[in-house]
Amino acid sequence: MLQPNFTRRVEAALAALDAGATLIQIIESLNAVNDGIDSRLLKIAVGANNDIVNNANALHSDFASLPSVTRELSARKLFLEVQTLSDHLRETLCDGADEPTYVIELLSELDQFAEAYNTYVVHQIGSNALMLLLVSRRVHGSLSSLRKFLEYFRSNASGHLVHAESEGELSLVLLNIASVLDFANKLTALQSLYDELCSMLNVVTASQPLRIGKIESGSLWARVFGDMKVIGLMITFLEEAARYVHRNYTKEGKIAGIPKKMEALNSILDFSNRLRENGVDVSALETRLSKNALTIADNLNELVSGQPSVELNGQIISVGAEIQKALLKPSETLMLEHSSVQQSENKREPSA
Repeated sequence: MLQPNFTRRVEAALAALDAGATLIQIIESLNAVNDGIDSRLLKIAVGANNDIVNNANALHSDFASLPSVTRELSARKLFLEVQTLSDHLRETLCDGADEPTYVIELLSELDQFAEAYNTYVVHQIGSNALMLLLVSRRVHGSLSSLRKFLEYFRSNASGHLVHAESEGELSLVLLNIASVLDFANKLTALQSLYDELCSMLNVVTASQPLRIGKIESGSLWARVFGDMKVIGLMITFLEEAARYVHRNYTKEGKIAGIPKKMEALNSILDFSNRLRENGVDVSALETRLSKNALTIADNLNELVSGQPSVELNGQIISVGAEIQKALLKPSETLMLEHSSVQQSENKREPSA
């Protein structure tokens, strides 16, 4: 699993833990009772006869006083929070995970806790109180360990290279990578798109190269740094290209494409205006820009075609589940290319 995906899951899991206020409150209250019981057991283990008897009686009193802990909280709300937390932890930390055993064990403990709590509130006897306290002790330890791990991962997940003040950052996540060659082609297209835009904005790549912050495989996560204006344009063009591909597939239900011409790039990407905003004399480069359009469309096509989900700097651009299934079929790839047949169909007036 790519780090950005897992980081999002970690954040969602921590949010789910924070949302279980009633559950955490009862677990902490029961843990305080458990701490008192541990102290009495220690005195029984090492004490004289009177200490043994006195602490044994105190233990029985601890079990009998448990209703003072449970009566203050809504059992209905507690059970709802246990179910909600279990569902969220299963979704964020189990689904798609290579080794979800630890989380599955925690989910089992949460289920046992809910059952023990229900049994106790229905029939408040000493043996049921003991079972609830034993289960709550395990849940308290497991939830505490899980939170510490998630917070540790979150605090260390971004410990990679950072961009300079003069640089921008682009983080691109693509999930549908078919082969090693496909992976390499995506990285080549990313570099080519950067080089092309640097040339147009008169940025010298020797002094402002596209630097690697992090590259992960499995799918593809590329975190790169480069000239701030160029990186900004790359993010904008990638976002608009992805939205166009998804929008046209969703509406037309078939392969759609961007013609490799200036008119199309201006219509879809607002290409000329974006360049003009970044100081490019578009009128002086009219002939050259027409040639640039071919390269830029090719690179955008390589990066976003056939991708049901594109993540740019944490923003996910995605189509619906059914469209994702279709996009993941090898035979159906959205190309950002010229199609004279499609253009003529789009211009055709609907019949009366």
